[in-house]
Amino acid sequence: MSLSLFVSLLLAAPVSAESPSPTTSSAREGVFVSPTGLQFAQVRIEKRVIIRVPRRRPLVASALADVPRNAAPRSYREKKIGKCLPMRNILGVQRFGERYLDLVTRDRQQIRARLKKKCQARSFYSGFYMEKSRDGKICVNRDILHSRTGSKCEIDRFRLLVPE
Repeated sequence: MSLSLFVSLLLAAPVSAESPSPTTSSAREGVFVSPTGLQFAQVRIEKRVIIRVPRRRPLVASALADVPRNAAPRSYREKKIGKCLPMRNILGVQRFGERYLDLVTRDRQQIRARLKKKCQARSFYSGFYMEKSRDGKICVNRDILHSRTGSKCEIDRFRLLVPE
């Protein structure tokens, strides 16, 4: 999210002999000299908020302690979910396959995000960054994920993973 704030500065410096006449405006760096000899300048201040989503490692040790050796691995089915997710709910990410990222949320849900065709999930092995949007959500075909390696990808769709 870019927040632009315009601040007008009033510089009470007298007009020197090198400066343009008091009735003309100066083309250098947006400085305007008023007829009274006061100089005005405009400064633009921007604020950006970047959110980092770290890689989430599977809990191998604690998961194996509770599972018998002959138990089958847990399988999931995909269920449709909306096109946007609240950014603040995303805790971590795991890579799944060539084009999929599994997002882990605060309420312990797993959401599978499919990346656009030219994007590879392996670029996001150590997590990703995203710029906070105005509505605080990450949406399909709108927001861009930035990997730590420099890749940029959009999300094609979201699916909720439900245990079978």
